[in-house]
Amino acid sequence: YYPVSSAQRRMYILNQLEGAQTSYNMPGVYMVEGELDTKRMEGALRELVRRHESLRTSFELVEGEPVQRVHAEVLFALEEQELEGAETAEAAIEAFVRPFELSEAPLFRARVVKLAEEGKRLFMYDMHHIISDGVSMQVLVEEFARLYGGEELPALRIQYKDYAVWQRERLSGEELKRQETYWLE
Repeated sequence: YYPVSSAQRRMYILNQLEGAQTSYNMPGVYMVEGELDTKRMEGALRELVRRHESLRTSFELVEGEPVQRVHAEVLFALEEQELEGAETAEAAIEAFVRPFELSEAPLFRARVVKLAEEGKRLFMYDMHHIISDGVSMQVLVEEFARLYGGEELPALRIQYKDYAVWQRERLSGEELKRQETYWLE
C-alpha cells in the first residue's frame, strides 16, 4: 500500500460521514448513434484499467491512517442493458449511479444502454472522485477514444501514487514547518 495524497485523505474522511452515499461520484453519459462495437469498447476500457493504477486502487485504514492499495489486477466488465417497456433513459441513468465501497477496486464502472430508438445507445461511466478529477477525466476520455480507435499508447512514466509519495515527503519536516509558519502569520 501507499500513502494517500492530501486530497485523497480529505475525500476518504468525507466519504466515511453518514449520508455521503453518491456525493463524490463523478458520472458521465454520452449519446452514441450508429455502429458500436461493445467488445472493442470493453477492451479499450480494460486497457485503461490496466494502464492507470488509480483505476485499480482501493482504500483502507492501516494503523488508523488511510492508505491506497494498488491491485495488480481487478475484474472489470462493461455492463450492457436494453431498455424494456416503459423504462426511460433517465431511469436507467439514475439506477446506474450508486455508492462505491472504497475498500473494493475498481472504483469505476461503465455501462452501455441500448435505447428503443434504432441505432442509439447511452454510454455511461461513473467513478469515485477519490481516484479522479476533472483533468484526469479529460485524459481518460481522450485515451479511451484513442484505444477504441485501435491506437497503442506509450507507457506512462509516473502514476498518481508517485505524486502522493512526493507530496508526503515534501510536506514533512522543514517544508511543513515553513508552510505552517506562513499560514499562522
